[in-house]
Amino acid sequence: MLMDWSYVFTVVLTGMVVVFLGLVLLIAAITIMGKIFEALRASKKDEKPAPAAKPAPAPAPKPPVVSSLADDDEVIAVIAAAVAAMAEADGTVYAIKSVKRSAPRRNAWGAAARSEMTSSF
Repeated sequence: MLMDWSYVFTVVLTGMVVVFLGLVLLIAAITIMGKIFEALRASKKDEKPAPAAKPAPAPAPKPPVVSSLADDDEVIAVIAAAVAAMAEADGTVYAIKSVKRSAPRRNAWGAAARSEMTSSF
């Protein structure tokens, strides 16, 4: 069964033209949509913002976290022991000038999620 080569080339050429025409139309559509969104964004920037409302009063400062003095003393003793061990290993003298509680690294939602995920263990 022989095929006419002109028919084959016509089908191949028609297919390629349709595919590339579709790609060109997609590129044009995306470019036009980009221009529209840029124009909308520029028009929003040109609008003058409304006068600022009176600022809300600052929230009251949180009271410091009060922990038991025994726990703080134990933590300070452990830190002092670690510093003393380092000083002994290096042969130098280190001194603790102050001990400050660091801020928690996770927010309440993160702590709750971790607690919920590990509660089955």
